[in-house]
Amino acid sequence: MTEDRNQLAVLDMPMLNPDFIQPQDYLRPLVGMTVYSLIFAGTPYALGILSGYFPLTFPLGFASMMIGTFLISAMVHHYIWWKRLKTQGAAAFVAVENLDLPLAEAFELCLAATTQLRNAKMESFEDGKSISVRIQADFFNSTDRIVDIKFEQLDENKTRIFIDYSAKLTAFRSFIIEKVWGPKWAPIFYRLDGKKNQETLSQITDYLQRVPEWNHKYVYGDSFGDRQVA
Repeated sequence: MTEDRNQLAVLDMPMLNPDFIQPQDYLRPLVGMTVYSLIFAGTPYALGILSGYFPLTFPLGFASMMIGTFLISAMVHHYIWWKRLKTQGAAAFVAVENLDLPLAEAFELCLAATTQLRNAKMESFEDGKSISVRIQADFFNSTDRIVDIKFEQLDENKTRIFIDYSAKLTAFRSFIIEKVWGPKWAPIFYRLDGKKNQETLSQITDYLQRVPEWNHKYVYGDSFGDRQVA
């Protein structure tokens, strides 16, 4: 990704700035994990009180272990995220492509590009504005992933494409992560997916670059199943 596109991506998504997480931001996930662990560990303690048995050392010890483990986890997440941004820039997490195509043709080309993704199914789309594709979990990936593509018309024959890739968790897991990690850490957590995110982005961008002259309308295949029109 060129420097100007890297800057565009950072403006669109602040977490792509290596200075996004500061030392003081560690306080939020630590407070969240403290509350979570005390509630989780406090349940058997409360039951113990009701039964007349007071296993105080167990819940406090368990809570301390969870908090310590979480602190290490936050440090690892922070380092991996920071390292990738420093070495690869925003391209480690998102892709920005400028296509010499009108918006309608660029939209159809991106629809075709998503068919290159294994286990992909259309989640939703809004004609000329956005495409959302779900990559269903398999043996090697236990969590569904979402590829979001957004479009910006630069002029009559030029379109900019923003491609984002993130984990798609259940509502309950997302609620816990966002409450424990906080709003600054959660977007990083959703996108630290080994090299899978970059491989998926490359599959799409490689297709866009290989098919520069798109002159026909893509016909949806059965691989997408039922589609939802926004």
